[in-house]
Amino acid sequence: MSERPALRPSALSVAEVARLAADHGEFESRGELEPILGTLVEEPIFEFHPPGGALIGMDRLRRYYQRFIDEFMPSVEESFLLGEWSSERAHVYEYQMRMCIGGALEEHQIVAVMYAAGDRLGGERIYGSEAVLLHMLGPFVDELEPIRGRSLWAIG
Repeated sequence: MSERPALRPSALSVAEVARLAADHGEFESRGELEPILGTLVEEPIFEFHPPGGALIGMDRLRRYYQRFIDEFMPSVEESFLLGEWSSERAHVYEYQMRMCIGGALEEHQIVAVMYAAGDRLGGERIYGSEAVLLHMLGPFVDELEPIRGRSLWAIG
C-alpha cells in the first residue's frame, strides 16, 4: 500500500477549475492519454464509491487510463450531461450513460467530483452503481487501496 500524497490547496479561480475539468473531459472523450494525464498533479488520487477504494499515483493512473480508453469508453453508447457545478476547489459532473456491460445495454448514472490541487486536478471521487464502477475499474479493482481515515479532500 502506498502512502497517500499530501495535496496542495487549489490556486485556481472558479473559471479556471471549470476550464481544466472541461479540458480533462474532452481529452477523455477523444482518448488522448498524455493530455489527460497532463491535467493531473504528479501523484493523483482517484476514489471509487463503491467499492470504496483509491487508485493512487501517476504510474497506476496511466495504466488505468489506458484501459479506460481502450476498454471502458467503447462500451459507452451514449452519455448525457445532467448537470455540472464548480467552485475554486472542485468541479462536479453528473452524467447518465447508456452502455453495454456483459452484452446487455444498461442505463447508469455517475457523479464525478474533480478536485483542484495547486494548478491542476488532484484527482477525482467517482460515485455510481457497483456494476458500472466495477466495469470502469476492470482488473484495477485488485489495485484499489483502502481509504482510511478522513479523505484528503475533506474541508477543514
